[in-house]
Amino acid sequence: MTERAVTQQLMESKRTAALALEARNRVTARAILLSLILMVANDYWIVQLEVVRYSFATYAAPFYNCIFTLLVLTAVNALVRRRFPSVAFTRVEMMTVYIMLSISSAVCSHNMMEILVSMMGYAHFFQTPENRWGELFVNRLPRWLTVSDHTSLYNFYYGNSSLYKPENFLPWLVPALCWSAFCAVLLLTMLCLNTILRKQWVESERLTFPIVILPLEMADESGAMFRNKYMWLGFAISGLITLVAGLHFLYPSIPYIRIVRTNIGRFITQPPWTAMGAISLGFYFWAIGIAFLMPLELSFSCWVFYWIVKLELVLSYVLGLHELQVPGGGFDRGYPFLQSQEWGAYMGFFVMSMWASRHYLARVFRTAFFGTNEEDDSREAISYRTAILGAAAGFIFLSLFAYAIGMSRWVIFVFFVFYFIFAIICSRIRAELGFPTHDMHFMQPQHLLLTVAGTEKLGTNNLIGFSLFFWFNRTYASHPSPHQMEGLKIAERTNTPARQFFTAMAIASIVAMPIGFWMLLHTYFRRGGATANMEQWALGFGSSCWTQLERWITQPFPPNPTAMLFVGVGFGVSMLLGWLRLRFISFPLHPLAYALAPSWGVGQLWMPLLIGSTAKFFILKFGGLKTYRQALPFFFGLMLGEITVGSLWTLGGIALDVPTYDFWPGRYE
Repeated sequence: MTERAVTQQLMESKRTAALALEARNRVTARAILLSLILMVANDYWIVQLEVVRYSFATYAAPFYNCIFTLLVLTAVNALVRRRFPSVAFTRVEMMTVYIMLSISSAVCSHNMMEILVSMMGYAHFFQTPENRWGELFVNRLPRWLTVSDHTSLYNFYYGNSSLYKPENFLPWLVPALCWSAFCAVLLLTMLCLNTILRKQWVESERLTFPIVILPLEMADESGAMFRNKYMWLGFAISGLITLVAGLHFLYPSIPYIRIVRTNIGRFITQPPWTAMGAISLGFYFWAIGIAFLMPLELSFSCWVFYWIVKLELVLSYVLGLHELQVPGGGFDRGYPFLQSQEWGAYMGFFVMSMWASRHYLARVFRTAFFGTNEEDDSREAISYRTAILGAAAGFIFLSLFAYAIGMSRWVIFVFFVFYFIFAIICSRIRAELGFPTHDMHFMQPQHLLLTVAGTEKLGTNNLIGFSLFFWFNRTYASHPSPHQMEGLKIAERTNTPARQFFTAMAIASIVAMPIGFWMLLHTYFRRGGATANMEQWALGFGSSCWTQLERWITQPFPPNPTAMLFVGVGFGVSMLLGWLRLRFISFPLHPLAYALAPSWGVGQLWMPLLIGSTAKFFILKFGGLKTYRQALPFFFGLMLGEITVGSLWTLGGIALDVPTYDFWPGRYE
């Protein structure tokens, strides 16, 4: 064979290998189709968990229903690979399913659609001459976004009926289509923003994205994680404890180790320590595993700031400040104004994050509109120009939607600007910190507007708009934006063109709400939202939304300048912590942890954070990076064992229609 022939053969072999690699590293139609099927099953599972029962899969990332589904799919795929390797799913296809399920679950969650469906007909059905809701606001609600048909609502609330009867589903059709269009644009706008920020966070700053580490390891085609004995040791420990806890739930005589939360604050009875309030003590294995993956200074900062907040409450009690209440509303009205500090701290963190990215964002803008090509966007999902124009078009559509409701132009602008700021903050929290529960109660834009302007100056139409948008602005624990950014990170980790993951996530964003409506309405019409067949939140969200609006109208309040002063305090402390981290490299306290510390999530998970961060500290200190990497499979096993056995308990309860053990968050004793 001549030298030329050998060279051609080598080049042909390289081309063949490159084409084979490209074929494996791509999102396929079959993966998207399987995702759509599993989205229906997972939404049904979520509704059973979070509406019919009391287990909140979507209140912490990674969503345990998605991890369990990925585990089952991995096991089935391993069997297929042994017999029919050519048709087995690739790692990219598995991650496509995972990320589409995550986005779908975020939409059909305790913090989005479950709120929307609960409130769409509540005001019409429960208005009475005594509460005067009709004259206060019901007659001003847009009929294209709410349901007023009495027959449909009666069956919706009292059950023993079917969604598939025309008299039941027809009154919901127009509102469901309108809200589905709104939700699709909302998520696509977030996707454009995440595309703009991806390169800076993933490639330049190289943020760690702790949440995606376990799914990526599970889907690795080598199966190395499942052959590791330490992983199975961790799996056995957490799985066995969760199994026994589930048996104890059914047979209380069986002894068990309590892992889910207990309020130890009730044992503190002497002032001023009683000012600390509830102290939730839980030992969630999945959270210990995540804390072990998180950057050490961040996990450490979270539980340290949690106790600083508790001491701040004690100090306020000692000084007598806890008894002082200021007029106004919005964030909070009493010392030490933790929610106001929290909001200011988030703003400080956002400003620091954007300031660090300012040169990159300027280059992106010049590349998009002046053709300077300072930033190469050929590897991005869409061009920077398309992403910027897409985000702008989405913002305009959402603004017109709000204007059709009756909201004022300036209120609309402020509302959506700060909504997307917090969407970016949520993505940043998960990318940099990996903290699983960014609930952000009272951080939403309506609270800022109520603090600055009060209810009197805003007017009834804007207050109605806030109530109609309550469904995606109650808390942000299930926010879809971080899942989108994690999808773009997964594309980078698997060497997959970002455009393909973008397409899959766009499809999930468009179909998520219609599937969610289907599963939620199917359950409500069968079980009845106002019956004992459903948990408290089936009615609770609708009640809290419209009774809050009633209070705003009948008990108006002025602006709250004191709360805004403490917003400035939070902003200043956050900026100071950021400066100290730049000035002193070893400074351990992170400004993001200061913002998160008063939140519900840190309150539930401070102990797992303490355990995970302490374990990581000692392993790194005495064993080094090599020992840390060797220990990772054990903590993967802790996470996977609790999630697997805990998920099986919930599925068994759904199949048999009986209450079973809830491993997250669990009811207080």
